[in-house]
Amino acid sequence: MFDSQSHFLCIAHRGASGHEPGNTIPAIRKALELGAWAIELDIRYIHDKLLVTHDTLIHDPVKGTVDITQCSLETIRTLDVGKGQTIPTLEEVLDVVNANAYVNLELKGKGTARPVCGLIRRFKKEKHWTEDHFVLSSFDIQELETARSIYPEICIGLLIDRRGIDYVNLAARVRAQFVGTALAMTDPELINTAHANDLKVLVFTVNGRANIMRIKSMGADGVFTDFPEQCT
Repeated sequence: MFDSQSHFLCIAHRGASGHEPGNTIPAIRKALELGAWAIELDIRYIHDKLLVTHDTLIHDPVKGTVDITQCSLETIRTLDVGKGQTIPTLEEVLDVVNANAYVNLELKGKGTARPVCGLIRRFKKEKHWTEDHFVLSSFDIQELETARSIYPEICIGLLIDRRGIDYVNLAARVRAQFVGTALAMTDPELINTAHANDLKVLVFTVNGRANIMRIKSMGADGVFTDFPEQCT
């Protein structure tokens, strides 16, 4: 991923989620319309399906709060996650992206890595995507270890959201190319330490041109943002 882009990276967080409900088809389409170079998506494996959703508790305006781990797939597919949009499958989203952007798949929940890697393999074989189109990231080191065992060369990122985590050694365990760091914990010292250990630093979630430029001036390599047009 990093070899093809030497400048500051701007990754659309859950699609263009500042414009449309995150992780939905309209958010993906909007990100592509805005020229997003890469799109981040949250992936969960529920009822033998790879679903694009950050949360398992969905607040539907009619049905109320629904735990998608405790209801049928048919019910899940009817839930309104905002503006009448529903939870898409990863395959549906990838068909919309159509290899016109990199996709950063955040592995959320146990048992997600293996089916995600299986889908990547299928898209490489049947739809002419390449391994380079995919980035896998997670807070869960075990899911990243599984992904690395299946795909020795795929781009991997370790996500961290608090201080005190030995991210250098954890990243080394999975041969991560980058660390994704929460905005509140990111400072020049962290960035310099990561760079000294051959790790890129991508910061989440950064909105507003002033904030994006501040992170860039610290030496970070890119941001996850709800408004990808703010990087220009």
